[in-house]
Amino acid sequence: MAQGVHTEKVPGGKLLRIKVDFNPEDGIVEDVQMHGDFFIHPEEFVEDIEQLLVNLDQKDSEESIAAALQRLIEDEGAELVGIAPESIAKAFKTALSNAITPPPLQQ
Repeated sequence: MAQGVHTEKVPGGKLLRIKVDFNPEDGIVEDVQMHGDFFIHPEEFVEDIEQLLVNLDQKDSEESIAAALQRLIEDEGAELVGIAPESIAKAFKTALSNAITPPPLQQ
């Protein structure tokens, strides 16, 4: 099991951290955890976002991931405050990339 993590301040200054558990043998994402100082209403909706990210094809582009997130948000009538689908997609792709090819250690 490989883990990738990405933490960044998204536009608007909110912190977003995404952790991806990636199974290199099967080439699948097994778990995604998303945390930060943004708000999602209802709170349980974060689990729906995480599940959507687990089920995506790892080759999907940031744009297609953001579009899938936007459709999910609209379908469920959820509200994101301080974060956008594009920021989630970018952080997810970076965390996934870090799991597949870990960044070099800094000295």
